[in-house]
Amino acid sequence: MGIFKNDSYDFKEKRAIVTGAGSGIGRELALQLADKGCCVTVTDIFGERVEKVVMELQAKGVDAKGYTLDHSKLNEVKAFADDYFAAWKTVDILCSNAGVGAGGHLEELSLADWEWVMGANLWGTVYMIHLFVPRMIERKTGKILITASGAGLIGIPGMAPYCASKFAMVGLGESLRSELHRHNIQVNVLCPGIINTNIVKDGKVLFSDKDGQTAQAKITGLYKRFGTKPSTVARQGIQALVRDTGIKLSPGFQMWPVYALKRLSPALYQGAARFFYKHLIFRKN
Repeated sequence: MGIFKNDSYDFKEKRAIVTGAGSGIGRELALQLADKGCCVTVTDIFGERVEKVVMELQAKGVDAKGYTLDHSKLNEVKAFADDYFAAWKTVDILCSNAGVGAGGHLEELSLADWEWVMGANLWGTVYMIHLFVPRMIERKTGKILITASGAGLIGIPGMAPYCASKFAMVGLGESLRSELHRHNIQVNVLCPGIINTNIVKDGKVLFSDKDGQTAQAKITGLYKRFGTKPSTVARQGIQALVRDTGIKLSPGFQMWPVYALKRLSPALYQGAARFFYKHLIFRKN
C-alpha cells in the first residue's frame, strides 16, 4: 500500500483522460474507469477506434468524449489540451498509456525508428504531463498512471529503442512520485509483460524468421497465445491508482522471476539475456 492509503477512493464523476485508448490496455482502462463512474475522455491515433470506444463508454451511461491525435506531435497535444479544458475544465485522473513498439537488431534500426518510438512513448507522456499536471497542482489533487513496461525494468536485447523509452518513463514516474506528493498528487507506473494487444501488429518488427520472412505475424501470434488479457492489466492499473502502488508489475510469472533474477544477480541476468539473444532471437532480414 502506498503513502496515500486511499482504498476507499471514490471514482464517481471524476474526470479521467486515457491516452492510446483505442484498443488494448488503454481501452480497458477507459471502460473500467467508466464502470466506476468516471467521466472519460479518450484519445488514439486511429479515429475509427476512438469512435468505437466512445460509443462503448456512452453505453455505460457516463459522459465521454474522444479525440484523434498523434501524441508525439506537440501541436496536436496542445490543441487537445486547449479543447479539453475549454469543455471539461479539470482533470482528476490522467492515464498516459499511448505508445508504440519496435524490435530489431541495432544496425538495422534507423534514426527514424528511434525518433518514432521515443516520440510516441516518452515525449507523448512528457507532453501530457507538461500540459495537464499544472492544473492538478493548482487544485492540489490528482492521480497519474503511466503505462511503461517490464521492458522499463529489464534491458531486453533487440528492443533498444523501446527499452530506452520505457526505462525513461519509469524514471520519470519515480521522480514525479516524490516531487508531486507535496501537492497531494500521486504517480503510479504500470509495468506489464507480454500482453495480448495490437502493439506488435501496429508496431515495427525488423526481425525475420528462418525463411527470411518478416516475423511480425509470428510474434503477433505469440503475444496472442501467451499474452495476458488487457482487462487483467487494466485492473492492475486501477488497483495501483486505488492503493497508490508506486510500480505495478504484471501479475503471475511473466515479469517477477526475470525482474527478481536481475535484482538478485545482474551478471546472471546478463548471461541469460545474451544466450537468449544469440540463440533465440530471429535472425536478420
